[in-house]
Amino acid sequence: MALDTRVKPAIGDVIDNLPLSRKYYVALAATMLAFMFDAFDTQIMALALPSVLDEWNLSPFVGGLIGSSALWGMAVGALTFGFLSDVYGRRMVMIITVLGIGVLTGLSALSTSFEMLMAFRFLSGLFMGAMIPIDLAYIAEIAPKRRRGLLMASLGLTWPIGTILAALAAGALIPTVGWRWLFVVGIIPAFIALYIRRKVPESPRWLAKKGRHAEAVIAAQRLGARISSVDDIDTSSGLDSDEKRGVLKSFKILFKPLYARRTLGASLAFFLYQGATYGWSVWVPSILITVLGYPLQTAIGAVILIYTVSIGGRLFFTLTADKLPRRLAFIMAYAVMAIAALTMSSLLGLGAESGWIFLLVMLVYQFALDTNPLQVWVAELFPTEVRGLASSFASTVGRIGAATAPIIFGALMGAGLTNWVFYLIAGMCILSILVAVFVLKTETAGRSLADVGAV
Repeated sequence: MALDTRVKPAIGDVIDNLPLSRKYYVALAATMLAFMFDAFDTQIMALALPSVLDEWNLSPFVGGLIGSSALWGMAVGALTFGFLSDVYGRRMVMIITVLGIGVLTGLSALSTSFEMLMAFRFLSGLFMGAMIPIDLAYIAEIAPKRRRGLLMASLGLTWPIGTILAALAAGALIPTVGWRWLFVVGIIPAFIALYIRRKVPESPRWLAKKGRHAEAVIAAQRLGARISSVDDIDTSSGLDSDEKRGVLKSFKILFKPLYARRTLGASLAFFLYQGATYGWSVWVPSILITVLGYPLQTAIGAVILIYTVSIGGRLFFTLTADKLPRRLAFIMAYAVMAIAALTMSSLLGLGAESGWIFLLVMLVYQFALDTNPLQVWVAELFPTEVRGLASSFASTVGRIGAATAPIIFGALMGAGLTNWVFYLIAGMCILSILVAVFVLKTETAGRSLADVGAV
């Protein structure tokens, strides 16, 4: 019998050239729904916060503690589940996280004190923290090279949809039946996402790295790959003796010479990004209501408008993700955000007289924020065997910034220094630009993961 002398592709090469079929879009939809649910859950807490503070007669500082409690949970959960996804697979973690969030979001409605609400929010954050970085890692591993930026960026399109749905739910429920029903309604998108996630195959790259090549072929076929059996691929890759690598060995990879700068840069960038993002999103409704004097329904309408513009920003990024370099898009976004934040600070002195001008600048800020490629960029920088841990490690550092910012912003607002909230945001934007200029220099747009050193 003649030997087969054809050069066989590795499973990564198969995925790099994967056709985008109906099977593939099921997996993409499952991750998009998770982004929407994360946004919905984050925003219902922000929208419920003014009513919670009023019902229990709490200070803005305590409001910051409540608003950040889920974020502290995210910091712990992201690192834990990120490592578990590298050991036990992306699919298992994707299912567990959305189930845990759904249950604990519903339990938040039963809170009888702010301490109980904080506890439930912290526990839900344990699961929520892993969801986005693991979903991004998963899409990075199953996306064809020529469309990776587009497909990863498209996940973010559902984030503003989730916030808009949360605002609509708040407008209908808070004035009639109270804030608790927001958390009851929050169970619904969780279980829709759970149903679809059950249909998602494991990452073929992850399976191949574990030496499970036959399963990798089946998973690739479920995504639409045109291979018939394990005989069609190169099976020389895999973790072999490192298959049961511990967390310490995984961390050592993150701090190898090739990846150390990326780990540092990604972590710093995430800290600043999530501080600006979550500090902003948690307090925007309260700033509109308590500082600018917007009535509740008007403030909710403004939030809906802000996140409608957010869709435009994310759509812009989606359409340009495979055309603009990641670093350039990153720097451009933060430059606009810094200018907008400083402008809003100056307009605060006018109070309600700033009216639609303040709102217009908020829209500019939100648009720029949603063109930021950081989450996509980081998911492309690390190898498959530690991609979940790397993305989650950076996200964990980011969640610390996200959890700290609402507390600091709340303290500043309680002291009558709301303008300093925007000074801090501007400062974080400027520092982010410096990180991109001096630390996070690896460009990934249009390059295969193998070229980047992240196979």
